[in-house]
Amino acid sequence: MPEAGPGRPVLSVIIPAMNEAENLQSLLPALQQTLAGLGVPTEVIVADGGSTDATSAVAGEVGARVIRQVEPGYGGALRAGFAAARGDTFLTMDGDWSHEPDVIRALWAARGGADFVIASRYVPGGRAQMGWVRLLLSRILNVTYRRILDLPVRDLSSGFRLYRRRILEEIAPEATDFDVLQEILVKAVGGGFTVGEVPFRFRPRGAGRSHVRLLRFAAAYLRTLWRMWC
Repeated sequence: MPEAGPGRPVLSVIIPAMNEAENLQSLLPALQQTLAGLGVPTEVIVADGGSTDATSAVAGEVGARVIRQVEPGYGGALRAGFAAARGDTFLTMDGDWSHEPDVIRALWAARGGADFVIASRYVPGGRAQMGWVRLLLSRILNVTYRRILDLPVRDLSSGFRLYRRRILEEIAPEATDFDVLQEILVKAVGGGFTVGEVPFRFRPRGAGRSHVRLLRFAAAYLRTLWRMWC
């Protein structure tokens, strides 16, 4: 854990990004405005997964700290961000406008009641604006995980989350793809950490194309389910 000091952030926001220059150009100023309202020192870290556009330049211009992920995949991006973060609390979010910065206020307010807070599409007040195939797959995987592993949350695959730093230090996630989200949750619950959810409305990404491939997404989740269950 980094040493305490007057210049150290309380909250570290970690954004995995690949070829998101156009979205980050508008997202990061909105994010900074939201963070300013929290009243605590913050930092924004963009984990660049090998962009071929101006992602790193755009992020740096608006005050984000840009790091290059070494390990591949979404899990590799998160681990790079966790390793670089200096805050006592971590927030992870997407860089494509599917995660609205305004929801951070609710996540931050809920931190007193849980060690780990998820912005959830599937609790009352939440909503998922996505194609029916992806929505159906997400629902099936969430229900399967929740029932087999007896997990106390409705949205296991949301990457919009707030964590106490010590959770990530203790569980040391290993998964390389989007299944790292389930791995973190399962290990956190198993380690006695408390989990809460706040509603949010997932919306379609802004500019560009999604990097999520549904079959790979499903296979990774099922592989991690098997690993966590056995």
